[in-house]
Amino acid sequence: MIALTIPQKMSNSGSIHDIASDQFDRRIVFGTGCKYAVILASYYGGKGYTTHRTGAAAVKAYRATKGYSRCVLNAQGNELTCDGWSLS
Repeated sequence: MIALTIPQKMSNSGSIHDIASDQFDRRIVFGTGCKYAVILASYYGGKGYTTHRTGAAAVKAYRATKGYSRCVLNAQGNELTCDGWSLS
């Protein structure tokens, strides 16, 4: 099982659109075979992410969250472009 940690940001820094929380580190746990995570801004609370096995599934989830601040990370922690289908 792969996990990434998004380090806590300093309080009152950045914006509500950041995926980093100003209260704690965020841990993203990838399920078996999952390579991508769609992560909502920490502002929204809760688990705040979904994991996916394929780029196509990640794109679908990304598009379903239209109107929310979010990003897509791969299991190595790289942010990926989603609107242009350049997931790798």
